[in-house]
Amino acid sequence: MNVLSIGNSFSTNAHKFLPHLAKATGKELLLCNLFIGGCSLEQHWNNWKEENDCYDYEVYLPFETEMSRPDGVALHEAVEDENWDVITLQQCSALSGVKESYSPYLSELTEYCRMVQPDAKIMLHQTWAYAKDSQHPAFPTYGSNQDEMYRALTESYVEAADNADIELIIPSGRAWQTARQLPIGDRLTVDGFHGNDMGCFLASCCFYEMIFGECVVDNPFYLPDYGEEISKMLKICAHISVEEGIRKK
Repeated sequence: MNVLSIGNSFSTNAHKFLPHLAKATGKELLLCNLFIGGCSLEQHWNNWKEENDCYDYEVYLPFETEMSRPDGVALHEAVEDENWDVITLQQCSALSGVKESYSPYLSELTEYCRMVQPDAKIMLHQTWAYAKDSQHPAFPTYGSNQDEMYRALTESYVEAADNADIELIIPSGRAWQTARQLPIGDRLTVDGFHGNDMGCFLASCCFYEMIFGECVVDNPFYLPDYGEEISKMLKICAHISVEEGIRKK
């Protein structure tokens, strides 16, 4: 399975434990992330149009859990680099709940990816709301309210996916919000917005289910510092979120 994410630090978070989950079940996975911190869809679009070679290229080779990170890569080079089975796109977290920030950039990037990689599944990765006490400068956009941010970003992702004709949404944001109702609470970040190991694991579990079409709950990998019980709770949150999705039924 060859997977490319066009993203930022939130896709880096989501990839962190995916190679471990794949390796634990013997799945061959080439996992790559086009990385610029805080990169928005508009920035990706501009970089593509101008052929800017400004990305770090985070690469996990099959059955390896350590990342290599060459730099100076252009978006079109990565999209054309392999025969991708899955390509994921996402908005930067700051603009995740701003509907107008997705257009026309998501639709045009999606169209380009489909033209170059007609056999690839295009997935939209739903990012997550910030911690309740987050000091991120964009948090006041959402009234510094986690529930409001989650509501706004969920509506924005659904509308953007519909406009770009993307059927598959990786529901990391929903998995985070679900886990926050457990005893784990709001302890999923290292800085109020980037994931700690639990937060990253949640997103990786969502990616695993969406990419491989297989329930993650029985996957034998668990977080060494948190143990099997907490890891299983996180897996269940991811599984429920993927099963139910973020669109209204």
